[in-house]
Amino acid sequence: MVGSMASSFSILTSPKQKNSPSIDAVLGNDDLVTEILLRVPPKAVLRFKLVSKKWLSIISNTSFATRHTHLNPHTVSALLLRVSFSSKEPPTHKYVSLDGKSLAYFSYDFLDFDPSNNPGCIYVSQSCNGLLLCSKCRRDLPERSQPINYIFNPTTRQFAVLPPPPDDGQFFDSIQLVFDPSESSCYRVVCTQFFTSELKIYVFSSETKDWKLCVSQESFDFLPVNFADGVFWNGAVHWISPMGNGFSFLLDKECLETIPRPPLPENWQEQNFRYFGESDRHLHFIGVLAGNPNPDDLNRGIVTPDMSHDQSTDQSIVVYTMERGFSKWFVKYCLHMNAIVMAYPEITEDEDLAASPFSAEKGSVRLLSFIGGDNNEGPLLVMWILGEIISFCFKDKTFKKILRLPFKHATCYALNYTETLSCV
Repeated sequence: MVGSMASSFSILTSPKQKNSPSIDAVLGNDDLVTEILLRVPPKAVLRFKLVSKKWLSIISNTSFATRHTHLNPHTVSALLLRVSFSSKEPPTHKYVSLDGKSLAYFSYDFLDFDPSNNPGCIYVSQSCNGLLLCSKCRRDLPERSQPINYIFNPTTRQFAVLPPPPDDGQFFDSIQLVFDPSESSCYRVVCTQFFTSELKIYVFSSETKDWKLCVSQESFDFLPVNFADGVFWNGAVHWISPMGNGFSFLLDKECLETIPRPPLPENWQEQNFRYFGESDRHLHFIGVLAGNPNPDDLNRGIVTPDMSHDQSTDQSIVVYTMERGFSKWFVKYCLHMNAIVMAYPEITEDEDLAASPFSAEKGSVRLLSFIGGDNNEGPLLVMWILGEIISFCFKDKTFKKILRLPFKHATCYALNYTETLSCV
């Protein structure tokens, strides 16, 4: 559909092609052209700026970008991989299509969008519905200088320098990008500060261009959560501990709430935790359990005896999903490790890795991302397996190689990515 639409446009707009009266009538109707362009994918829309001055004017209008962003579903179309081969060198970024067929790499100057910065000193820390939160590498900053953060749209190449949080950003624990194009064309950034039992939460709005203190709570009952791993979902930023305890910051109400704990078995330990994220408008908590449990049994709180086994290959990856009403978690999917070993037997052949191939830190299998059913591939579990990026489709129970990295021991971090025309 999209391909045929793009082909039709190229024919209609070819300078050598004499258009029929009906085609001229369509191209001469700005409202109709606008409605058609609103349904074209972002990158194709940007190419159509070259068709004519009139189309350039239509597409460049801020209201067009807002309508296009709101109209088009923001499904995850690719992964943005941040790969580090050495602690002495800045990470590289790779854009990888989820179909495993067309691999598109960001160019070496992908993040050189700020002409005032030295090339290669910016990295991507977060992705939220098409916008990226980028930071300047600390080793490239003078001592005691304030961090530099950007909001960057790689589709349009637009960027904005984020004003430093209060205290010049010297004492913040984390910043979290918040962008929901289905609700607003504006984005927000949440900054948390936790010091000597006092929690402060500031929010920056792209609409007001200023920071606002929204929460100041003394004697905060600090849970062992990682503030750097906040997740935006359903109008709130959520933080959770490896044991499943956590809390949320509701942006519109500017208050804190406790997160319901997943129905984890009694023998759950911190090292069982693997992933916490959002996809397909759902929140996901993923961990590893011994044995081969049944999702229905786990939801009823039934733990079978074989789940106490500690054999590394007798384990399962369990995906917990939060209900949209934020009332409770339920087990959505289970993947037994034996299926991974059968597909990749070399996992247990390496003597250094065979003892604990599914270790969160040093194992040969590491979980990178979970992508819900908002794409053509179906629910996907994305893993790093011995230097390869592999996806497992829960729909048809198949594995697919997405990308092979040049080194088996590279550190890889994955961000779900989509395209948007949203202005920054």
